[in-house]
Amino acid sequence: MTMRFNLGRIVRKYAVPYTLIRQGEGHYDSVGVYHDSESIQTVLHGSIQPLGDRLLQLDGGRYSEDDRQLFTTYRHQNGDIIEHQGRQYTVDADDNWTAYSDVNEYRLKRVSTHDPV
Repeated sequence: MTMRFNLGRIVRKYAVPYTLIRQGEGHYDSVGVYHDSESIQTVLHGSIQPLGDRLLQLDGGRYSEDDRQLFTTYRHQNGDIIEHQGRQYTVDADDNWTAYSDVNEYRLKRVSTHDPV
């Protein structure tokens, strides 16, 4: 039997709000013109931390000091857009620890300020 660590309480204690932005499904109108849908914004809570020195050196310097690490009980998908303190991030990597803990860990890549999603 695998013992799961209940770390959700700790994450909730230090959690801050962030916004998950997902694009809704577009649709075609009666004459066949495609219309994009509005983005769906959901406020969630988690602990967003700077990456440590070890993670900054992973993958040959793929990550920068602008990137972050997210700890949350919510299950994200790679490519999700996260907004926190006016900055947008893309969920880039998922460290799947669900067999051991109730907290999910993600690495977030900052979206360039010149190219908001």
